[in-house]
Amino acid sequence: MNNQNRPLQLASLGLQHVLAMYAGAILVPLMVGRALNLNAYDLSYLVAIDLLTCGLATLLQAWTNRWFGIGLPVV
Repeated sequence: MNNQNRPLQLASLGLQHVLAMYAGAILVPLMVGRALNLNAYDLSYLVAIDLLTCGLATLLQAWTNRWFGIGLPVV
């Protein structure tokens, strides 16, 4: 592959990853928050924290070292 196209390919794959994981990442806290009868402020906080932890987990999986990480963007 041409190195000039590499950043564009990485950006498009990153956007695809975000779009694919976003629906699944916010669905669980929305369902749990509604089941717990949380107000809108607490529900938005729960969704924000869930997205933050999904992002951190993705970064840890994408980073490869001796103990963890597979080198792929996995949520």
